[in-house]
Amino acid sequence: ILPSLQGTANFTGMMKPAGIFIAVFLLLLFFFHSLKAQTGHYDAYMDSVKADLLIQAQQVLFNDGFETADSLCRAFITRYPSDPAGYFFKAAVLLAEMSDREENLYPEQFHRLLDTAANLAEKMTNHPDRRYRAWMYLFSGHVRAYRSLWEARFGSMLAAVNAAFKARSEYEKGLENDSTLVDLYLGLGSYHYWKSARAGIFRWLGILKNQKDQGLEELYRAYQGSIISRESARSAMLWVWLDLKEYDSVVALAHEALLKYPGGKSFRWPLARAYFEKKDYSKALQTYQDLRNGIASNPGNYYNLIECDYYLNQCYDRMQMNEEAHQAARHMKKYYDKIPGDVRQRQRDNIAYLKRVART
Repeated sequence: ILPSLQGTANFTGMMKPAGIFIAVFLLLLFFFHSLKAQTGHYDAYMDSVKADLLIQAQQVLFNDGFETADSLCRAFITRYPSDPAGYFFKAAVLLAEMSDREENLYPEQFHRLLDTAANLAEKMTNHPDRRYRAWMYLFSGHVRAYRSLWEARFGSMLAAVNAAFKARSEYEKGLENDSTLVDLYLGLGSYHYWKSARAGIFRWLGILKNQKDQGLEELYRAYQGSIISRESARSAMLWVWLDLKEYDSVVALAHEALLKYPGGKSFRWPLARAYFEKKDYSKALQTYQDLRNGIASNPGNYYNLIECDYYLNQCYDRMQMNEEAHQAARHMKKYYDKIPGDVRQRQRDNIAYLKRVART
């Protein structure tokens, strides 16, 4: 579950994947959808007050309300200073913002929060209640999965793979303590699918087994029966369907999510790519334009703006709107001198293409 990004770079584009767990845990920020609305199954660990705070955080987060989500996590930490959930979710908010902007903005704070969450969860894995212990292993697994995400995007792919395997181990320990905590299958399903989907030559050589079907079954189980992770599992399925080229399913699920979170960008990226792959270029064009409009006022390091301009050009070109295609390519001239060196390297192919088209 290493939501990574194309070849350890692109968190936009196809699915912002690249690595072993990929893309799904970005969407783990859906993690606490309405506990009350789903089942009302609170327990010794997850009570209604905790759930409500975390639900509010995810609601604003998926509308790109990063500061508000961070404030809600701080409120959770103030109220429950010994609970790993607040620190984990505060780290998750930071990674969401870093991923949204394609920039390694808060590395020290991010890792410090994960360290705190890991330490607190580990201390409570000897709790006398098995259900409680299972929750702690869930968070311990998520901590390692997010380390894997960060490493895949900003650090070492080897470290990312190592953290992904450790995450799987923690989830399995959780199931050993309480197999009825179906939320654990979200992490395991994500791991099994993306490990298999990105195993490449290692699967061909028989070093890694193909467990894509198992991963899909586990994600579906989480979607059907989890206490707090149903929305997260459904979101994970969106990325799986994109990888499987089930574009109609991607479109349906993304639109469903956007009805709840119209202000966010995280579902528009896969929606835009699904439309593009379906050759529905007019809808892809509109979706990429919506993304560009939301990015233009605060383009950050310009990675995402380049991504939008490239696909806008591609859509216009396939619709045989030649002048508009050239105009989209020429957009880059306005900010080309501001593009940082690392982004020039990561986006070198798209930049070279847009420069070439703009000259013709």
